[in-house]
Amino acid sequence: MLTLAIEATHPNVPTPGVLLARVPAGEQPPEVLATRGLASTGRNDDVLLPSIAALFDEAGIEPRELDEVLVSIGPGGFTATRLACVSAAVLAEATGARVRAVETARVAIETVFQDHNVGGSVVVAMASKHNDAYVAKFDLARGTFLSRGESVGPAALDTLLLPGDRLVFEGHLPQGMLEIASSRGVECIPMRLTSEGLLACREVAEIVSIEALRPIYPREPDAVTQWRRRYGSAPGDG
Repeated sequence: MLTLAIEATHPNVPTPGVLLARVPAGEQPPEVLATRGLASTGRNDDVLLPSIAALFDEAGIEPRELDEVLVSIGPGGFTATRLACVSAAVLAEATGARVRAVETARVAIETVFQDHNVGGSVVVAMASKHNDAYVAKFDLARGTFLSRGESVGPAALDTLLLPGDRLVFEGHLPQGMLEIASSRGVECIPMRLTSEGLLACREVAEIVSIEALRPIYPREPDAVTQWRRRYGSAPGDG
């Protein structure tokens, strides 16, 4: 099974990337064939598709051999997450590969906690704006979400975060949430995301059709909000 993994949701969080891997049948670990980081020098840089093309060149493999595309679907940067999903859909359409989608919160867990003997609960907070953040809670021992991701304020985090938990956050957490974490004595860990962490999520990834592949947005995109302010409704409203 030739798998392409795309983790491109947070360009400003270390260290987004793409990889190609052979996933054998049974319980054997995947064989990583090639990896590429996604380091852009400007907001208008297009590094994703050239990096994917470079992967195939490095591995000496034709894109038509691709069996599946594994993609991190957010939440994350609006444009970055959308481009990741569109790229995954286009590649799947062109090659006949299937698509597996993974919530980025799960990728963060797998990237940060590579030692699976670590126990306890982890709260992931990302996609912050104003006083809210997209928050999910995960049980490391069971490998399952205790609370699915949603956009919440400090009061909800106050209920969710317990002494002994860890908090993984992507850098722009609202001050009220940081104060709650500090008052609980919770360890705060900067979020990282890698294509290797995404690959580790493959077995729990959801297989989706190209038509059903959608980014996770924790709130209405600013472009849509601005459109409503100007015109009263947005394209797609019922």
